[in-house]
Amino acid sequence: MKTQFALFLVLISSFAFAQVPADLKFDNNFVNSENHWVVIPNKDDKKSEFSYGFLYYDESGGGYSLQQTNSFTLENGKFLKKPANENEKKVVRLNNSNIQFALLSDARIAEMKLEKEPTFLKAYNVVKNEDEKKLTRASSINGLRRPDLSLPMLQSLKAKNYSSPKLYFELAYAKNALKKYDDAEKIIDEAEKKGFLDELLIKEKIYSYVHNNKLKIADDFLKQHLSVFKSSLYKEESIGNMVINYYNAKDLVKAKEWLAIYYREFPQGGKYKTDIEKLKIAVENPAAKKQ
Repeated sequence: MKTQFALFLVLISSFAFAQVPADLKFDNNFVNSENHWVVIPNKDDKKSEFSYGFLYYDESGGGYSLQQTNSFTLENGKFLKKPANENEKKVVRLNNSNIQFALLSDARIAEMKLEKEPTFLKAYNVVKNEDEKKLTRASSINGLRRPDLSLPMLQSLKAKNYSSPKLYFELAYAKNALKKYDDAEKIIDEAEKKGFLDELLIKEKIYSYVHNNKLKIADDFLKQHLSVFKSSLYKEESIGNMVINYYNAKDLVKAKEWLAIYYREFPQGGKYKTDIEKLKIAVENPAAKKQ
């Protein structure tokens, strides 16, 4: 496996399109750019040198990635590739989901003497099932905070009767992220009927309840499902969220009740012990905050 290097891709707010040929258009998001040679927007409008690479999806766990191969200069409408330098090759994990790439046309790929499909791609393209491929990508897209791009992919899977706990979780996550809380609740209800309810879906349902002003329903739901949690971290997060939501709602009686549940479940405290202790002080001494 090649050494990975972190690189921040910066979204450019303005670009002098007049300086580049008409076939170089920065209007493709990372999903549409998969398995393409792409050009990265130039930070300096006046520069005629551009970075390029091959954007692919690393199915071994890296997600959307860019093998940033080199750069080229623009001279008299032609793309002149800089001399190859093996040390300049970097693998970049995409972390800016808003960047817009330009796709290199077949003619430009030939002009720059590039392989249309690089040989390295086979090592990262290992999932055979097309539905699983789509679900894995949708999960990565959610992780990059682009539920607007993941949701159509997830809905298309559901429409063809593909079904799994992961699909329902990603759907619920996307709906909650898009503030479609009623939809998220319905999706999780459907998942529960299929026997898919797990700790991740429980967390999402509590999120949708709380943000839909259904704190009492979230309260009852979490109490009923505390035993389902396998991850102590997820359980701690869920209980802590109930404490802070009741505190924000100025229901100190219920906040104290959930503090008691927290210390029952985590006598020695957990990852958020310090935060919970601060919250405990605020709940037990509400007047101190006003001073």
